[in-house]
Amino acid sequence: MRINNRDYDDIFQLAKEMYLAYDIYASELRKEELLAFIDSQDSKKAAKIKALSLLSLPDDIFVFKASYILNPFMSLRFKGFLFKDYQELGTTMLSYAPSPSPILTLLVRYSLISEHMKNTFYSEDHPEVFENVQSLEKYSEQDLPYAYYALAYFLSKKKTIIYQGAEYQDVFNFVYYLCKQEKDLGSIGTYLSKSSYIRAYSEVSDDGDKIQEYLHLCKEVDRSQKDLEDFLLKKRKTSSQVEEKSYEQ
Repeated sequence: MRINNRDYDDIFQLAKEMYLAYDIYASELRKEELLAFIDSQDSKKAAKIKALSLLSLPDDIFVFKASYILNPFMSLRFKGFLFKDYQELGTTMLSYAPSPSPILTLLVRYSLISEHMKNTFYSEDHPEVFENVQSLEKYSEQDLPYAYYALAYFLSKKKTIIYQGAEYQDVFNFVYYLCKQEKDLGSIGTYLSKSSYIRAYSEVSDDGDKIQEYLHLCKEVDRSQKDLEDFLLKKRKTSSQVEEKSYEQ
């Protein structure tokens, strides 16, 4: 079977390379020629992929699921990324901070990490890890950025802050760096108080309690600043209305 200038003799090698060009393989998997090739080697897998193709799945997710039907014990691979283990996945996820990787975010959003753990039976050997991953994937429905970073820290086992390629040993060194780059300290406090990334970091840091207290103070300062701005805005509106009435009289 020839696809994307590659010849395949078995479905296992086919599955290993599908992550490299998901758009091409998504199209081919919906054609009778490839399905017949798969059927000749494993009719049950062919039937599963045909049923999968009838679902309303994005092409990249369809190819991921189909590849693990064909070869369920592969290492984790998705849209050009290949990981030797989950720790490498977590480290790679963190490397994109402060903005989550759009591609790796899909692994969290579609619960593909826990699905891979089930496919490879990792879930049976490490039930606590599996349950935690499942829980965070589920939480992504409420806060996707936080779930992404919480999973990244959990899988990578790191306790440092990665920011634009640089690594900081604790939040206080990180804030010192931000203060040198940003003159508006109020904007730094706003960022820290609302950052899903820093929140996830605080839960794995050895200084977690101190960071939580610091973030709470940032929130209070941010809230007080907003209350002051709202108060001044109302005062200005009231003054304008009084002036308009005086003018009319």
